[in-house]
Amino acid sequence: MRKILLTIMTICFSTNLYSADDVLNKKFPTISGTSLSNNEVTFPEDIRGRVAVLSVAFKQRAQLCINTWADELLPKYGIDKGVQYYEIPMLGGQWTMARDWIDGGMRGGVPKPLHDFTVTYYGPLRQYYKSLGIGSKKSCYIYVLDESGIVKGRFDGYSTPEQIQELFQLIDSLNE
Repeated sequence: MRKILLTIMTICFSTNLYSADDVLNKKFPTISGTSLSNNEVTFPEDIRGRVAVLSVAFKQRAQLCINTWADELLPKYGIDKGVQYYEIPMLGGQWTMARDWIDGGMRGGVPKPLHDFTVTYYGPLRQYYKSLGIGSKKSCYIYVLDESGIVKGRFDGYSTPEQIQELFQLIDSLNE
């Protein structure tokens, strides 16, 4: 009995419950937040009509991960030109009371041209773990959406040159 229980526990804890493939070719889940320039934004509704890249993170230290993608993407496509680019910090509802302080700190650290494109979500997170295929809250997640808000690509973790090339090819194919 003990061996069976150990086997079940090993399978449960070593299996990623949420698969990246579960999000592909599905509508991006609705996320509403406020940009650092105080604009209300709802994804994917407010970005329809253009290809979009959304960087999602659940921990502040994931910003370094996001930067490895943004540092390649933004010089090639611009902030709001060839592709709509947004960063979405996801904070649990317990942080709502500190929203002004947190967003103020972000305004100080995020370059002003990105304030319109950094949209903070405060609220329940659990529903997004499955709908976004989140395996670890410590990582960053990059979603490529087509003009209809359908997820056509998903990347996670620090970028590699091969992944950047794959990202660019996907964006270019969607922009044709």
